[in-house]
Amino acid sequence: MTLTPKLFRRQVVEAARAGESTTPRCPHAPPAGFCGGCTFQDRTYETQVAAKRAALQALWAGDLPADLLGRVAMVGSPEPFAYRTRMDYVASKDRFGLRRGGKFNYIVDLQECHLIPPAAFAVARAVYERAVALGLPDYNLRSHEGFLRYIVVRRSPQETLLLAAVTAAPDQEGAHATAMEQVAAAALAQPAVAGFHWLVNDSLTDTSFGAPLRHWGAETLEMRVGARALAIRPNTFFQNNVHLLLPLLDDVRSVVSRRYAVAGTADLDEYLSDSAAPTADGRLPAAVADLYGGVGTIALHLANAVGQVTCVESFEESAQLAERNIAASGARNVAVVASDVLAFLRDQPPGRFGVVVADPPRTGLGPEVCRELLRLRPRRLVYVSCNALSQLEDARGLAAGYRVAELRGYDMFPQTPHMEALAVFERR
Repeated sequence: MTLTPKLFRRQVVEAARAGESTTPRCPHAPPAGFCGGCTFQDRTYETQVAAKRAALQALWAGDLPADLLGRVAMVGSPEPFAYRTRMDYVASKDRFGLRRGGKFNYIVDLQECHLIPPAAFAVARAVYERAVALGLPDYNLRSHEGFLRYIVVRRSPQETLLLAAVTAAPDQEGAHATAMEQVAAAALAQPAVAGFHWLVNDSLTDTSFGAPLRHWGAETLEMRVGARALAIRPNTFFQNNVHLLLPLLDDVRSVVSRRYAVAGTADLDEYLSDSAAPTADGRLPAAVADLYGGVGTIALHLANAVGQVTCVESFEESAQLAERNIAASGARNVAVVASDVLAFLRDQPPGRFGVVVADPPRTGLGPEVCRELLRLRPRRLVYVSCNALSQLEDARGLAAGYRVAELRGYDMFPQTPHMEALAVFERR
């Protein structure tokens, strides 16, 4: 039987359900509530982490040697609540909240939410209520009538907020624009809110992204991660666990800057720590490609550890922000290429990069990108994935030229079945 995302999710759920129970923090969470934002609030966090580790090991059981499989770890979030850097709250049929588990068109009207800090949720809820009081109708998911579709919260490690209202197309008379001015003023009256954006999604597609129409206050939100400050906007991809992002980035940097030739290691911690300053004999990568580089998060974190980083990003807005972030950082060894990843790789000669880092979308690298990586033959591939199934499929596509040296999971999404994984591939 082919393992589908649905079946893999079920494996995680069943493993967690067999573990130790606890009292949910939120009244909307199952089993008493029906909110689909959380699955496991009634299970201890240790149980959740163990369930995800077991599922990741089971997934890779036929593809890794027993000693490596036994060393697969799942890194827990330092804080299993109030961790998200982005939340998208639906506004539909006089309800503000998240979808009921398994029911796309049913919105659970939330009075609290613990995936972001309660104060941040309270701000989002207040903005929605102000919009309703001003007569802005929310959006009916069935009839596709109405105006207000989502309230999006972007939250920084410093607890500053950037809010966005995603709406249908505004009216021609200007009544919507007048009301949105007042909604923005209400949002900016909150001390934590740096800026408010109005995004328009005038399609039938249900998405919390939209074309920028106007913003009030700050255009971007500063995400300070380690020594770097990164500017993002409402539509920007950014890792969604404010507490676990820096440990993940540190692990990526340790793997990238590690000497190429190291004998067998006992575990990933030893593997990660075996690094040194760049040397003249070529044991460390002089050139690194950061594929699907977003706003430059990984590239800038690598800047002090390698000779040159090329950040490749196809989404124009993110590529522009990456250039802005790099310029603001003062890093002189990081360059941005605004390009589709496959097209970029096809233009590169073999040996151009010593290490390639990839953090692709859920669809993974895909066969064509894997073929190009096999042609280019970097010494090491460092693959961060938000979809364990597509990562495994890509590993099989790379097997002709690479072996998996280490694998580690990261619980970037506590209370849910989702996880991230870091796989390190060494050239055969």
